[in-house]
Formats: sequence, C-alpha cells, structure tokens
Amino acid sequence: MPVPNFGTATYYFIPAQSDIIRNKKLKPLVQINSLNCTSQTSKLHFNKIQTKMKKTPLILAHRGLVTEYQENTLPAIQAAISSPYCNGTEFDVFLTKDNKVVLFHDENLKRVTGVDRNIYDLTWDDLKTIKILPEIEVDGGIRKYSNAANIPLLENVLEEIKGKDFFVDIELKAYQPSWAKRKVGSAVARIVKRMDIMEQVICTSFNFFMLYDLEKEHREVPSGFAYDDNMPLSMKRLNWLMEANIIGRLVYSNAVCSEHTIIDGDTIKKYHQRNMKVGTFTLYPLTPGEMPKKRKTYFSKEVKRLAVLGVDWIETDQPELVWKDLYG
Repeated sequence: MPVPNFGTATYYFIPAQSDIIRNKKLKPLVQINSLNCTSQTSKLHFNKIQTKMKKTPLILAHRGLVTEYQENTLPAIQAAISSPYCNGTEFDVFLTKDNKVVLFHDENLKRVTGVDRNIYDLTWDDLKTIKILPEIEVDGGIRKYSNAANIPLLENVLEEIKGKDFFVDIELKAYQPSWAKRKVGSAVARIVKRMDIMEQVICTSFNFFMLYDLEKEHREVPSGFAYDDNMPLSMKRLNWLMEANIIGRLVYSNAVCSEHTIIDGDTIKKYHQRNMKVGTFTLYPLTPGEMPKKRKTYFSKEVKRLAVLGVDWIETDQPELVWKDLYG
C-alpha cells in the first residue's frame, strides 16, 4: 500500500517523534530513520497463557465483570477470575496526587461516585473515603448494582491475579496535568516489575508518552499502543498508520490494541509477521438494560469475523456472549 499524505493530521499521532529527538532530556528508545523505523520486539510473555488455555482468542472482561459489579473494582476483577467465560481482564489506571496507582476510568469522579473532583487532585487517603455508587451512568442510562464499592489500588488487584492462568491488559490513563501523564507509565512499570507479574500483563495506552516512560523505566514490561475510530483520520489513513506500526516501533511495543471497527485481515497479518499480538475492544458493550436483538446480531458477527481473522484477544463487557459465539 502506498504511503498516504497525512498532512497536518499526522501531528495528532506522532508529535513525539520529533519532540523526542529535539529534547535532550528525552532520548529515543530506538533509532529513527524517517518512516522506516526499526525496533527490537521483546519477549511475548502472554504466549504462555494462550498455550496453557489452548484458546485463541482470549476473552477479556472489560473493566472487570461489569455485568455483576461496578467497573474497575476489586469485586468485578474477582468475578472475572472466577468466571468460566473469562481468560483475563482489562482495567484502567490513574495516578493520584500522592503517586498511588488506582483503578479508575474517568478523569473526573462524578459519573460513578457523585463527587465532582478530578482523580489526580486527590490523595489515596482522600479516595479511600469515596465510594463507587450502586447506581452508575452507563451508555446513556443507569446500571444498578447491589452495593457501593471501593476504588482499589493496583497492587491489591494484581495480588488477586498473580500466579493464576489469567491475562491482564492495564490501560494507562491520564488527560492532564502533564506530571500525571509522564509519571503513570513509570509508576505502573515499577509495580509490575516489583510484583514479578510481567508474564501475565500487557500495558496499553492511547498516549505515546505514557508508554515511552513505561518502557524507559523497564524495557521488559510488555506494552501496546491503542487505536480507536475517534482519531481524526480517515479509515484508510488510520489503517495505514496501524499497519506501519510507527508508534509501536518507537516504544518497543509487543502488541497493538485496536477498536474492532478498524481491524482487518491485513492489519492482523502484518502484526503477526512481526511476532506481535493484536487485541480488540469493545464487543458487546454494557447497556442499562437488555441489549436489542439487532445489536446482538451485529456483535455476534463481529466476534466471529475477528476470530477468523486471527485476533489474539477480545475485550468485552459481556464475556458469556463472546464465549457462546466462539465455543457455544
């Protein structure tokens, strides 16, 4: 495929390429030569999990088993571990004001706690007093749960997972301020390394600098750049950017995690040729009530399409439905 002319839109994705080279404090992890970047793929730890389970793709519970418990909570992760339909889970992490890594998806607490504060402005002691509500906003409606829940620390969640045949996608989050963006990657890398759980983990992000700092802290921690169809490029250009793996090469990524709508067979083939894995999200998203039949039919076809193409893991809010599509 010929290289498209990205124009000004390119800078949404890779301002880091030129910034890193110009900034003496940020030395590139790899040698950059125009678009012909080269990198060395590090060990793919989660091959072991797929071999043990004899299943491809793996089914990951998106933010835990959210059909049963609130997103990104310890009970939701524990339920995913116990579920016969899950091979792993995805969850999101933020850095607190006092540099603790916690599970949370939104920058602001209000949607799930009712507290209108930004998570990076609060300390861990502050967050321990705040509960995730039993009724939270989901897809424009309200999802009801039995009880309130706590915001958990990353270490406590990884303790539950360690040593089990269970794979984890840790998505690094931060929108502002810049210190939170820069520190979350290195903080997560230190925790994963210290807990010796790298064989069960991959760290993903839509933010180049978070992955840069993660790999700068500990190169052996598996990582992957994430793409979604909200990025301001045409589908053709977005597919080219993914397949060229420009960003992944700059940070020694082991994988790519992409919204299912922008994955095709050519994308998967090119990543597999590089000995890299391909994950996708979010199939069967959570709804306030029963999902309409038409949407179920659409996602069922998507699951089967992605499996035939050879995707390595699927993130879903409803693992049982994905399992039935694949094995039922």
